[in-house]
Amino acid sequence: MVRENRGGDEPGSLVTGHLGDAAAEANLVMRRAPKTPNSKLSFEASEFAKDKGVFEPFHKACYKLFWEEGVDLGDISVLQGIGRQVGLDPDEMKNRLDTGHYTEQAENQYREALAIGVRGIPSFIMGRYFFSGAQPYGFFRQVAERIQREAREGL
Repeated sequence: MVRENRGGDEPGSLVTGHLGDAAAEANLVMRRAPKTPNSKLSFEASEFAKDKGVFEPFHKACYKLFWEEGVDLGDISVLQGIGRQVGLDPDEMKNRLDTGHYTEQAENQYREALAIGVRGIPSFIMGRYFFSGAQPYGFFRQVAERIQREAREGL
C-alpha cells in the first residue's frame, strides 16, 4: 500500500515549516516525496540489517534516499539496492522479507510502541521523558541537561 503525498507542497520541493527548519538546522536535506511509502517492509529490512551488523549505515542510506530523492521504501527492489550499498546480500534480504521472517518481531515492536504511547514518528525516550515530533537541537540539549541535573540531585 502506498499513500499519495498528503502535503500541499509539490513533490521534490523542500520541506518547510517546523520540520523543514529542524532539518536545515541539522544540515539535512528533506524534500517532499511523490508518495508516502508503507514502511512495513523497510522496518523489517532494517531488522535484517541489524542482524547483519549494518543497521546504522542501512538506516542512514534509507533516510537519505527517501528524503533527498523520494525513493519508495515500500518497494523490495529499492530496499535490496540500499542493502547492496551497505554490504547486504539482496537475495537473502528478499527471501527473509518474502517469507515473513521479521513480521512477528516487527508487529511485536509496533504493539510495544503503541503501549508506551507512541502515536507518531519520530518519537524519543530520554531518561523518564517521552516526546514526539521533530524537535530542534536545543530541545534535546535542554532535556539532556534536565536529566543530568535530576541525576545529580537524586530525583
